[in-house]
Amino acid sequence: MRKIADTNILVRYLTGDDEKNKTKAAEIIKNGVEVIPETIPEVLYVLTSKILYAIPRPAATVAVLALLDDISVEKKEKIKQALNIYRETKLDYVDCLLIAEGLSSNTEIISFDRKLLNEMKRRAQTS
Repeated sequence: MRKIADTNILVRYLTGDDEKNKTKAAEIIKNGVEVIPETIPEVLYVLTSKILYAIPRPAATVAVLALLDDISVEKKEKIKQALNIYRETKLDYVDCLLIAEGLSSNTEIISFDRKLLNEMKRRAQTS
C-alpha cells in the first residue's frame, strides 16, 4: 500500500516541537514514505511563518533540502533546484519552481512578473 505523508508529519519531523509526534514522524519517514510535490511549499510556509515557527528562510530551505534525502517525491531534482533558488532569492517558491522547470527543459516561462523573468534570464546566462 502506498503511504503519503502530509505537512504535519514533515513539520513534526523537522521541528521536533512535539516529542511524541516527532518520534512517530521519524518512524514513519524511516519506514519509507512518499510526499506529493504540492506539500513542499506548505512545509516552507509553515516553517517560515512569523505566526508559527518564524524559521529564517535559508534555514528552513536547508532543512527541507535535507528532508528530501529521507523521502520519496516526484521531480526531486527540480524541487531541489527550486529550493536552492528560493534560498538565494526573495521569490515565492512557485516562481522558483517555474524557473527550475524553465532551466531544466526546453520550456519558455511566460509571465508578467518582472522579478521572475529577470531571475530566469540571469540564471539562464550563468548556466
